[in-house]
Amino acid sequence: MATEQPPRFPAFRIIVMLVVLVNLVLTIALITQVREVQQRIANLPPDLARKHDVAMLRPLRVRQILMQNCVECHSSRRLGVTVSMEPSEVQRTVERMQSHPGANIPLSEFERITASLLVARCARCHGEETLNLMVLKTQPERIATIRRMAALPGSGVRSDQALAIAQAFDRLIDQTDGGSTGGGK
Repeated sequence: MATEQPPRFPAFRIIVMLVVLVNLVLTIALITQVREVQQRIANLPPDLARKHDVAMLRPLRVRQILMQNCVECHSSRRLGVTVSMEPSEVQRTVERMQSHPGANIPLSEFERITASLLVARCARCHGEETLNLMVLKTQPERIATIRRMAALPGSGVRSDQALAIAQAFDRLIDQTDGGSTGGGK
């Protein structure tokens, strides 16, 4: 007579049941996390970033350029005179600064300084945040905006200066991009 062995519950079955149970728990946890993320996404505002936020990623450095290169020797009042100068006159004035004693202005800075002085005309009415929005525009859009502003009474900018000011924005934007041909051209 063969002895019958009592039925065993093999260890393999226990391991399989534990794996299935752990898998079930992890699946439920994953579903809970996915639902939570979906709810968070549903509660996000429709506009995650405003134009101002994007513009501040590539700010124009007008103030810094003027502070580093001009304010050391010139008062704000003296710099204010450049607002009424013709663009070519501003260029000549900046170039003339190199001949002054103690004016250690590198040649590479002349273009940035001239561009900053031209863009500073816009700062009479607009803050830095508004000026930085020009970074997001193409050159034709910049020219149109500057011409629109020039048409306003008291702007201090003539319509025929719009191209020079738009080119000044382009120079500053190109230098902000590290010399690339960006700026929406």
